[in-house]
Amino acid sequence: MHDILILLRIELKRLFKSKLFYVSLFIGLALSVGGFIECAKPHLNITNGFNGGVETYPFSVFNSWMGMFMGLKPISTSYLYIFMLLAALPYCGFFCRDNKNQYILQYYSRMSKNKIHAARFIATFISGGLVTMLPLLLNLCATMMFIPALKPSGNGLFIHSGAYIMGNLFCEHPLIYVLIYVLQFFIYGGSFALVSLAVSFFIDNTFLVIISPFVTYYGLGIISTLCKSVMNIYSFNPMALLSPATKLQDGMLFAYICEPIIICVICGIIFFMKGKNNEAL
Repeated sequence: MHDILILLRIELKRLFKSKLFYVSLFIGLALSVGGFIECAKPHLNITNGFNGGVETYPFSVFNSWMGMFMGLKPISTSYLYIFMLLAALPYCGFFCRDNKNQYILQYYSRMSKNKIHAARFIATFISGGLVTMLPLLLNLCATMMFIPALKPSGNGLFIHSGAYIMGNLFCEHPLIYVLIYVLQFFIYGGSFALVSLAVSFFIDNTFLVIISPFVTYYGLGIISTLCKSVMNIYSFNPMALLSPATKLQDGMLFAYICEPIIICVICGIIFFMKGKNNEAL
């Protein structure tokens, strides 16, 4: 375990020295600021439109941060569409490049492959998760600085209580609901980033390896749409599962929880099994 931690520290240093990490983070933060201007700025006057009637309610953080407008407004929705590419850019090409230039052999000569691959696996997951989660946290914190965290009302301006997955949680403990979705972005960003490790043994083109998480993300969405229309099954489209504004049906709970786990397991099996015989490409 100590050796894995040493290797993980080395890999995270490489991540934080990567220019693409800061490029991805900058793009994500720019979209976060844009989302604040798009969603929160019109709500800064929290009593605008509130007349005391049951059909009105002051603006709250929980219907003003960008997550609640994914699928509704362009900047917020664009983050949902491109965040997987941002997750893949900083670190997903490292293993493929290290194989191609034989740099990975320097690691193999000093430590067991399983430890090296475990450190790469964890670092890839962390890199994908961080880049996707930080912009959302910034937007949420910025919105909290200007708009009060009023408890949601059941007047139709918020998600209806009890009608959808975690509907009651949103009405009773809205901050927990929001943080669960922020955490889901970290988990999904990290798990899909692992796709790059699995495909790196089959593709020696670094560019294709880097975009493989993005392609998988979109591919699952297309497959989900086809399955829903042909077999009438519940959607497992990751875009729908990740949007806090989407009213998830009970039948989507399995996909919501298990989809990133299944991706991690499949990618882990491929990566560690193929990695046993890896002597650089």
